[in-house]
Amino acid sequence: MQKRVEIGLVACFVNDGIIYQKKDMLRILSDLLFVRYEQYDSSGLKKSGEGRVFRVYNNTTNSSVLMNGRIYLNVNSFEYLQIHTDPNTNTSYFELFTPDFSIRIYPLDAEDKEVQWQMDTISDKDFFEGEQEED
Repeated sequence: MQKRVEIGLVACFVNDGIIYQKKDMLRILSDLLFVRYEQYDSSGLKKSGEGRVFRVYNNTTNSSVLMNGRIYLNVNSFEYLQIHTDPNTNTSYFELFTPDFSIRIYPLDAEDKEVQWQMDTISDKDFFEGEQEED
């Protein structure tokens, strides 16, 4: 690893890894559409559900919200993201960590969804009025 730093190379992840940079977290999560999620704390599974990711952002004012099948993720709500690969399916899933809990996010194929989701009726501009995105 030290050699990579000395010659100016940045990290490369293949199927697994831990991401601390907010820009990298944004890039990874912004491709998600339909997901299944699970919230864990020290006692185990707390909540789970499915939903559509409407927005992934990076700012210091808006909360992350996973509710009623709608998901808005602020990468500033989390310390880091860990990428895992399920050995049974060879597919990746993501785990976002806070000091108190983690949220696992499992991508779902849009073609496999039985319910057709309609586009958001509240525009991002209205929902995030005054928001300033940060690097």
